[in-house]
Amino acid sequence: MIANPKQTTSARLATLDQLMQTLISAHLDPVPSAETLREWFDTARIPRFKANPAAKRGGGPVFYSVAAVEKLLRSRTMPAIGGNRG
Repeated sequence: MIANPKQTTSARLATLDQLMQTLISAHLDPVPSAETLREWFDTARIPRFKANPAAKRGGGPVFYSVAAVEKLLRSRTMPAIGGNRG
């Protein structure tokens, strides 16, 4: 049985749609829009890779580093440990 490439995810890279369905939905409810997530990822300098990097426009889907996205989500959603002990 051959897996459907649109449903297969990589441990290292994933499209924005794949991230929204899996990783981001596990951390945030409701899931922000794709436009908002792109802005967050650009601000945090999350590495992204185009399927065809030589293309000036288009070039297929854009893949983001799953590890970098997970690190961003954990840093923004996990409570600080230690802190100020009055």
